[in-house]
Amino acid sequence: MSRNIAVKPPKNLSPEEEYLFLPHLQYRLDRLRVKHLKNVLITYSGLCVNSRGIIKDCHHAYPYYFDGYAADVAGYQQQIEADPDRLITLDDNNIYLAIFHPWFNYYHWICESLFRLWMVRNDTETMTLILPEFYRGSDFIMSSLKPFCFRDIFFIPSFKSLLVRNLCLPQLKPWVDGYDAKKLREVRNYYLEYIAQNSPAHPDCGEKIYVSRKKAARKKVHNEEEIEPILLRYGFTIINNEDYTFLEQVAIYSKAKYLVSIHGSGLTNMLFMPDNSYILEFHKTKTNDQDWHSHAFWYLSDALGHTYYHQLCAPTDNADTYYTANFIVEPEKLERNLRLMLND
Repeated sequence: MSRNIAVKPPKNLSPEEEYLFLPHLQYRLDRLRVKHLKNVLITYSGLCVNSRGIIKDCHHAYPYYFDGYAADVAGYQQQIEADPDRLITLDDNNIYLAIFHPWFNYYHWICESLFRLWMVRNDTETMTLILPEFYRGSDFIMSSLKPFCFRDIFFIPSFKSLLVRNLCLPQLKPWVDGYDAKKLREVRNYYLEYIAQNSPAHPDCGEKIYVSRKKAARKKVHNEEEIEPILLRYGFTIINNEDYTFLEQVAIYSKAKYLVSIHGSGLTNMLFMPDNSYILEFHKTKTNDQDWHSHAFWYLSDALGHTYYHQLCAPTDNADTYYTANFIVEPEKLERNLRLMLND
């Protein structure tokens, strides 16, 4: 079962930019389910396989990724055939829970994996969570799990696979750009209550935040030194999310009303902002066939009840893709958008 969700266009949409948004004023939201399965192979990448093949609930529904998923599973199966020690069998009566999938970053964990966990939150004490070994070293993974109680956590050793007798598999949402507004608020309130009870002293960066990607390996604002004085003049605090733990970020954004940043995982934290906040997202203009215009944060902003603004930015190199390009943010245009947003 699915339903269509209507979305409001950006508040500052100009006529020449309408083609990027007006054809996409709704998205499909699918009703997700929880499966309980027997005898499932779970790869280190998070793909789940039974006698019928790859279980569709463990990955997104974009057809152009299917061949890659099949190749990934085949690679693990070949490794097991060559070296049986690559397979760990958990043939016991415990119920194992799988919520991770091949796309690893902050956004996909917070907006997808955690919501799979939310579907079974009342039963976690009876289940053992499965995670790949390298997740153990990630603060945003481990800290985001603190409010939940698990029977245990089993970390898959590097590049090995599991065969489990009993698997609980909450469905991954088929499409990235889809959000259940009710569940978004439930998860936000759950974390806000947790930090209020367990982290009474936490940082406060004010109501206006600009998230820099200065410390990131790619996709930065090339002329950030040129726009920082403008942001400071309008009262924005410039932060790098990497400088804070996950729970500190929850606390910081719970007090923010305005968020400005380049398209990227930093915008995920709008999840923890109060209702009726304001978002300004920098997008790359399309300069090659590899470019596309992501709706992920526009739709997320709308589902959370925020007011969404956007700004198209030229790349430093037209050959760079949407995922790698550094952006040039036009200062005059930024100042106009800030005034619009702050005077809304």
